[in-house]
Amino acid sequence: MNLKKFKNYTIRLALTCGLCGRYKKSVYLTGITIFLIGFLVLNISLRYDWGLPESADIYIQAGHEGRVGGATGAASTFGKEIDWTPIVADEATKILRNAGIRVIRAKADRRRLSRVKLALSIHFDGNHKQCRTGASIGYDDPTDKPAADHWREIYSEYFPFKWMNDNFTKNLSNYYNFKYTMTKDAELLLELGDITCEQQAKWMKKRLKHLGQIVAFFASQRIGNQSIAKPQKI
Repeated sequence: MNLKKFKNYTIRLALTCGLCGRYKKSVYLTGITIFLIGFLVLNISLRYDWGLPESADIYIQAGHEGRVGGATGAASTFGKEIDWTPIVADEATKILRNAGIRVIRAKADRRRLSRVKLALSIHFDGNHKQCRTGASIGYDDPTDKPAADHWREIYSEYFPFKWMNDNFTKNLSNYYNFKYTMTKDAELLLELGDITCEQQAKWMKKRLKHLGQIVAFFASQRIGNQSIAKPQKI
């Protein structure tokens, strides 16, 4: 839920109502205020159990973490996504917090609204046809694209395999967790590679903490913090 999108929505609503021209300004403003309050209260009550938004600089979610059934992620003889994502997320969180950056570290089924500068959900892809996919990025709004391009630029320096187009599946652009994060910069789903592809999986498996370091560096760059050094290639 990008703050820029919500602002644009509110402006369009105000302009539409303003064109009616039949009501006095005070009535018009009162109606808009009531609508917005009702909209926010309804969404909070239905989606967030009346919880107030939690604020931080960065939001990091480990995909599928904490689930014992249902969508538990991709798996292969080389490893399981549900086991790998927490390693990457924990390493990135540790580095960011050591740099004085506030981080919300979330599991898969966290249902609470978060207000942050940048939200990242860590995943690994998988396919019944080995090596059909690679790294990819998901986001739900064009305003997220600059951050997505920045991630692709950074990760491409380390990841030696193929990339898929942004949002190459509907699940990437419609990721359920996007509605729980309100961001100033972007909210991204990062698919770090294909866990069912032997070459990619072996490369990633021995570099999971290193991937966390790359994520931390990227996140710090996006919020303007220069204290985290760029990881070396291994």
